[in-house]
Amino acid sequence: MTKRRITFALVVIVLLAMVALPAAAQGYPNPGVGSTYTELANKTSTDATAQLTYYDTSGGMHQGPQRTIPANGSIMIDPDSVQLPQNFQGAGVVSSNQPLASVVKTVWTGGPGDGYQMALYSGVSEGSSQICFPSLFKIPPTIYASFTVQNTGTGPAEIKITYFKRDGTNEGSFTDTIPAGAQHTYDLSNPGGAVPNLTAPWDGSAVVEVTNGQTVAGVGVVYQNGRTATYNAADCAGASGATTLVVPSQYRMATNDGRWLLFSAINIQNLEGSTANVTLYYTPRDANVNPSKTVNITIPPYSAAGLNTRNGGDKPADFFDDLGTTWDGSVRIESDKAIVANVITQWWRSTGKESGYYAAPDASKSQATKYFVPGIRRVKDGSTWKEFSAVIVQNLTNSSNTVKIDFYDRNGNLKLTLTDTLAGGASIGYNTKNGGSRDAADFIPLGDNFEGHAVVTANGPIGVVLNGVSKAPNAGSGTTNGIPE
Repeated sequence: MTKRRITFALVVIVLLAMVALPAAAQGYPNPGVGSTYTELANKTSTDATAQLTYYDTSGGMHQGPQRTIPANGSIMIDPDSVQLPQNFQGAGVVSSNQPLASVVKTVWTGGPGDGYQMALYSGVSEGSSQICFPSLFKIPPTIYASFTVQNTGTGPAEIKITYFKRDGTNEGSFTDTIPAGAQHTYDLSNPGGAVPNLTAPWDGSAVVEVTNGQTVAGVGVVYQNGRTATYNAADCAGASGATTLVVPSQYRMATNDGRWLLFSAINIQNLEGSTANVTLYYTPRDANVNPSKTVNITIPPYSAAGLNTRNGGDKPADFFDDLGTTWDGSVRIESDKAIVANVITQWWRSTGKESGYYAAPDASKSQATKYFVPGIRRVKDGSTWKEFSAVIVQNLTNSSNTVKIDFYDRNGNLKLTLTDTLAGGASIGYNTKNGGSRDAADFIPLGDNFEGHAVVTANGPIGVVLNGVSKAPNAGSGTTNGIPE
């Protein structure tokens, strides 16, 4: 039986509900109690058998459940069914006789704010000899970050972690050994071992290099103002020279009275020892309504730069005012040096800002024309919305590109197909609640209790991102990358 492995770098979370996470260091936000929900989508028209195996931080193996996934269908594995011991923290691997796509939802309860947070990241099918984390923080009392590195190889992985302050200052290199299958977490609020005692306030990045031929995958976690976000580490093995990144979703939206609803930021990390000359092209979804914008910046060696559509980031506060307050679209990032980037989407809820992070896809490496998006929801109780999703698709070509999106329910039934043509560089949003770039009525065929996944295909290369939203009383949101075929 041919087996495909989907690797989950399970971040400072637990896999059983109601098991407390270790408390954060004093002076930093405590995220609360964490648990994970694993979405698995079958990429094929043949039933799949999936076996979950979990590894603790020492590499000890714990057998998880075996599940059948219908042809073109999907399942969700909840914390109560994973057959793990109390207080387990670790990593997981899914083996299957058919190719799968995966998204992991992490939920924290009992923390600050309204006591509920959620975040998303995507499973990966293979590791890398080098991964990068562009967005790391240690800023008491409101924000800090941790990151998890999972060994996806067959033997112990010897790694070197180098930390860089945002201005490019090298904060030192540290080594660690991770058993096969296991993960280690590096919490910037708790120095020791492979975590330096960084002088707060600090923001920066890290590069993780495997030095003995094994491979790793990783997930970053950002705890911010009572909200928690996760993102996939960027594969930066062999990174050098010209790089093109793409950002399918970018926002700048506020009410007429100045209340911010939705805005975005991009953190770009220069991986080379010389200055990177970077150009960002902001393209609106509707060029008849909103303007385009071109931004030129330089990023010193090994440092990072941030652009924020609300407050400018490293630019003046009014830098993006010319986009107005009803802007949504995409961004293309071109650099003459190797770069990686995180995209941050920030929603404003009554209890404060909530962030979702994802890795900006590298168009230099991927020319995918088909993506799978597990974890799609359209759930209502009468007129009250419970959960909904948005799939954002960006055309990576300079000419028109026809995009088709198919929605499948858990049992593999095709419930809805939508087709659109995108101009060069443009993006489109498919929102199961309000339609996004489409009419809300277009999604009525999904019904009011839809759970499943989407498959996006196009004539030319595309980038795909998932936004997931949960409404009160468990209000939260997250974002992650679609999974290319």
